[in-house]
Amino acid sequence: MAFRVRNIITPAGLFAAINLLACHPHTTPQAATPTRARAQFVVVEPATLDSRGSVVVTQAVVAPEESRLAAIAPAARGRVVRVHAVTGDDVTPRTVLAEVQSAEVAAANASVAQARITRQTAQDSLERVRELTRQGAASQREVVEARSAFAMARAEEQRASSALSALGSAGGGATYTLRSPIAGTVIRRSLRVGAEATPEGEPGFVVADLSSVWVVGAVPERVASTVQRGERAEIELPALPGRRFVGTISHVASSIDPATRSLAVRVALDNAERLLKPEMAAKLTLFVDARPVIVVPTTALVTRSDGGYAVFVQRADGTFERRAVTVGAEFDERAQVLDGLRPREPIAVQGALLIDPSTQQVL
Repeated sequence: MAFRVRNIITPAGLFAAINLLACHPHTTPQAATPTRARAQFVVVEPATLDSRGSVVVTQAVVAPEESRLAAIAPAARGRVVRVHAVTGDDVTPRTVLAEVQSAEVAAANASVAQARITRQTAQDSLERVRELTRQGAASQREVVEARSAFAMARAEEQRASSALSALGSAGGGATYTLRSPIAGTVIRRSLRVGAEATPEGEPGFVVADLSSVWVVGAVPERVASTVQRGERAEIELPALPGRRFVGTISHVASSIDPATRSLAVRVALDNAERLLKPEMAAKLTLFVDARPVIVVPTTALVTRSDGGYAVFVQRADGTFERRAVTVGAEFDERAQVLDGLRPREPIAVQGALLIDPSTQQVL
């Protein structure tokens, strides 16, 4: 029997063939140099002008307007027997919020009752003296004295009644009521049934008219001088993504807060939809100068050794110039350039760290 021998390629032969193919000039692609590869990641765009002008961006919080806020504190020491309103309830003027049983109110009611009796007695005495005067059995002096006693008794009754009314009692018993003086929403409540109510403690209820609210922010001291009342403001809230509220600066504090080295500002906003809630976090953007300002992507900024910033400006020959710039506010992933750059100058907006500052070329 005849046998046919096949060619067997050993592993060593296979590796040699692969190396031979890799070295053949017609099968080897041209490899990109490291510089060309890195240059692909350097993106150059012109510096742009923002027509909205210079801005100051700061964190802020939504707060009730102080003129639309009412803190209702217990009028006298006592024990809470009933609560009629809780946080979040809408109330109208004179709405009963809670009832408190108080020994002071009981004493005030007793004083009113005693004063009423004294006044009635003085009134009866005056009428008798007048009748006796008509009959010639009393002198004019007795009439004057009776009239004076009646006037004093009536004044005392009015005083006692006013004191009782100030405590929130309608008269009789030992219970008084806490009522809302304004229309609004209960935003805080500290009273509970069975708890002790004291005038010296925190308010039992806080009611706020939230149809208009404040957005209060703190501007850093270094830019505080640029903020003026009446300037335009925009507000964005993490709780309301996609919504932007526009207003004007309604108040600028007259002094710097020594603890935070910042200046308090506030913007009044209409809140007819009740979307803005007290204590909501917000981003406050203040437009402090209407003149257009240069803006660049924050990715174009590189940090200098002194803590400042620089950008790489592309020259006509394709190389780059490392230039120091003065940066203002940062917002929407952009930064304002206040000095050091001209409009439309081409800058590296991506891959700036791949540029060698010593050669001004891509590494």
